Amino acid sequence: MKMNVVFLQNSATQPRCHKRFRSFRQAEINGVVYSFDRNWYNVNLPDDIQINTLGNLNPGSYLKRLLLYFRKLRPIFKKHKGNLFYCYGQDMAFVAYCFRQPFIYEESDLMYLEYKNAFVRRILTKVDLFIQRKSKATVLTSQGFVDYLYHKNKPDNVFVIPNKLDSSFLSVHRPTTKVKDISKLRFAFIGLIRYNQLITTFIEEMVKFNPAFEFHIWGDGSENQREVAKQLCVQYPTQVFFHGPFRNPIDLPNIYNQVDVNFVCYDTKGLNERIAEPNKLYESIFFNTPILVSPNTYLAKVVKQLETGFIVNCYDRSSIAEFFQTVNVDMLNARIEHCKAISNDFIIDDVSSVRHILDFLTNK
Repeated sequence: MKMNVVFLQNSATQPRCHKRFRSFRQAEINGVVYSFDRNWYNVNLPDDIQINTLGNLNPGSYLKRLLLYFRKLRPIFKKHKGNLFYCYGQDMAFVAYCFRQPFIYEESDLMYLEYKNAFVRRILTKVDLFIQRKSKATVLTSQGFVDYLYHKNKPDNVFVIPNKLDSSFLSVHRPTTKVKDISKLRFAFIGLIRYNQLITTFIEEMVKFNPAFEFHIWGDGSENQREVAKQLCVQYPTQVFFHGPFRNPIDLPNIYNQVDVNFVCYDTKGLNERIAEPNKLYESIFFNTPILVSPNTYLAKVVKQLETGFIVNCYDRSSIAEFFQTVNVDMLNARIEHCKAISNDFIIDDVSSVRHILDFLTNK
């Protein structure tokens, strides 16, 4: 299919966006990338993709961000008139719609579901459904989003592409090591640091149960989040280690080689986190690493079905304590075996997902 696609990112260092661009390139689609800078995870800037900067995108109100998008994207739409725009995020897609540009809309977080005001949530949900109807195609990264928005009866132009591992992992050897000694387990949080309360509570209970256990933090976040991670290292110098930002996907093999259990317990007070499907699911499975997740989430449903991890309520200290008291070598190795039994086809992204969208656009 001959077309030019203009990719509009709100973060230049987001690996999912890089992965999607590479998939289109593998499908022989010409593309150009424009992105705002968020000033974190700069080690993740890709060497193989030229990203044209649109300036800094600083934290602020939704309205200010929207006005910035209108101002910065107007000349881009004019310059690339007649092309198809690939928009990450509801606000970016909304601006493309307002300028009457043909667009594909991709969403990995329904952040409007985090608003406490029910009226605001309903309005923004309706806006989201409207944008999806107006898109040439919509990409959602979790089946949980589809179940919530459409109750499984999704429109033909809506596609689910889970945030799997980059296709480069087809040439990476999966580890086969089993846990042999439970006396010194290594837990880790890997990614954008956002869940200070849960991480802190887990670490406090971990140190209380076994001072030889370790908790590692790989990632970046706001200044406040980084400061909390550093303070935990000061408080527990032999149990907690903050390694800072890492290159995704380049550093993942080395990181997971140092991890026994992946901590993926998120703040589930908001609905978005309860229905999302993070990339940590696929990373953990590929590296045969049991995963720790929050209850009453779509992720917990998947983990329970695959038998690749543990479900622990990290708001509840007694639940954390019970996990430490009951986990054993056999339980960990059983979950490792379930990870090993899952094929790379389930774990690693490939060009077929993008080709399905291109076929749909061709035949539409």
